[in-house]
Amino acid sequence: MSSTAHAEWWEAETSHFIITSESSKEDVERFASRLERFDNALRYMQGLPIPGADIGRSNKVRVYRFGDTDDIGRLAGSAGVAGFYIPRAGAAVSFVPADESDTNRFSRDLRQRELRQKTALTAEGVLFHEYVHHFMLQKFSTAYPHWYVEGFAELYGTLELLDNGAFRVGNVPQHRGDDLFELPGIRLTRLFDHNKRLDGQEYFQSYSFGWMIAHYLNFNKERQGQLAQYLKALNAGEDSLTAARRVFGDLDKLQGELRKYKSGPFPTLDVRPTNYVAPKVDLRRLTPGEEAVISAHILSERGVTEREARSVADDVDGMDAKYPDNLAVQLMTAEAYNDAQEFAKAETALKRALALDPESQDAHILMGGLFMTRADEEKNPALYATARQSFAEAYRLDPKDPRAAIGYYMSFYEAKEPIPEPAIIALESVFEYSSYDDGYRMVLARQLLNENKGKLARSVLAPLAFSSHKQEKANKVAKLVDEIDAGQIDAARATMASIFADQDKEDS
Repeated sequence: MSSTAHAEWWEAETSHFIITSESSKEDVERFASRLERFDNALRYMQGLPIPGADIGRSNKVRVYRFGDTDDIGRLAGSAGVAGFYIPRAGAAVSFVPADESDTNRFSRDLRQRELRQKTALTAEGVLFHEYVHHFMLQKFSTAYPHWYVEGFAELYGTLELLDNGAFRVGNVPQHRGDDLFELPGIRLTRLFDHNKRLDGQEYFQSYSFGWMIAHYLNFNKERQGQLAQYLKALNAGEDSLTAARRVFGDLDKLQGELRKYKSGPFPTLDVRPTNYVAPKVDLRRLTPGEEAVISAHILSERGVTEREARSVADDVDGMDAKYPDNLAVQLMTAEAYNDAQEFAKAETALKRALALDPESQDAHILMGGLFMTRADEEKNPALYATARQSFAEAYRLDPKDPRAAIGYYMSFYEAKEPIPEPAIIALESVFEYSSYDDGYRMVLARQLLNENKGKLARSVLAPLAFSSHKQEKANKVAKLVDEIDAGQIDAARATMASIFADQDKEDS
């Protein structure tokens, strides 16, 4: 990561985002406004209220914006990454560069420079695409196939913000141009058949080809309404290929139409919302204490290995004592200490944080997490009850915070104690704010299966199973849904247990 010794760091908060940015005040304000406008455009297209009800601070997507694409690549562990997103309930986070410049901008070949400008996948483009997924899983209760999940994200992820609140839908995702125009199309009889597993190239193409199908079915007047009928049929349990043939008719004919459509032109739609109000952006400069630990904190937020945790803890060591009156520093250092299993230091920092603010939501969450980790590491079930007290207080302070609700529930589950009704209610109550997190869906579905609520468990699992297209990683979830459909609840519980066992092995 780039040096932050002389950096200027700002925090911008809107109705749905909290951006921490290494940039000027004006720059982060513009960036935050564009993100919120993007959310508002999605809401407008779906007929949802703008900006909508208060979702609570924990449910806003946090965006860390710093350095250049090389810095983000190093953080992601993969070169050439323009940004990435981690969907964690109550802690959804994205990392993007503040400086998107690259060496190609200095090329002497003007055509090369122009092509780069038109086709490069920008950090904003990555963030828009991933936020569509986030938005889709939160606002739509329907299950979708993989090609439509990605096609929808490409269709709306390329949304262009215009002046005075207007926006344009339907732009071609130029970064998918080579895939779309140089590779052959996927046979619709394979794409629409969810019993067939797509090969590597087909799965890769499903992003660009999915965009073209979604674009065509939305913009072609003769076929408008068919896509909604097809998706409704899938969610009613109709076989995917059967539904496709019934709704779309001759699939060879549709394939031919798509082949012609591929040559363009691709229509777009300009939308001008009525009574547009520019997003409100609250700004503050990070304190010197926060700036001193922000680089280490970003690593903590991404997630660390055991070795990285030790390094991060060393980087922040003593900062909590140096800035004893800075709540944010106490929280950031406590998180780093806990990751490194320096529990005494973490607890000291959190007690200092709670002395500064007894109603600090994050302090209670981190304290609960501290004792959950200790209970597991020290094999001391009694510590789960101590963790439970912190999660219960956090849930009292903010019932919308998924971290509090899930932590409270898990304090019983991990302790192998009977789970009381209030803990189950708490787990279920944050579905609206956590449905984008696959892990949360699995925990909720497991609880529902244990209560013999197979139909509800199926509805929670369906988006994960339907989007798999028989890919290896999601096969067991698809199997789960099949077992529930067949009324084999005991078998479904066994499959669920094996999924969590596999996850435990990966985590260890």
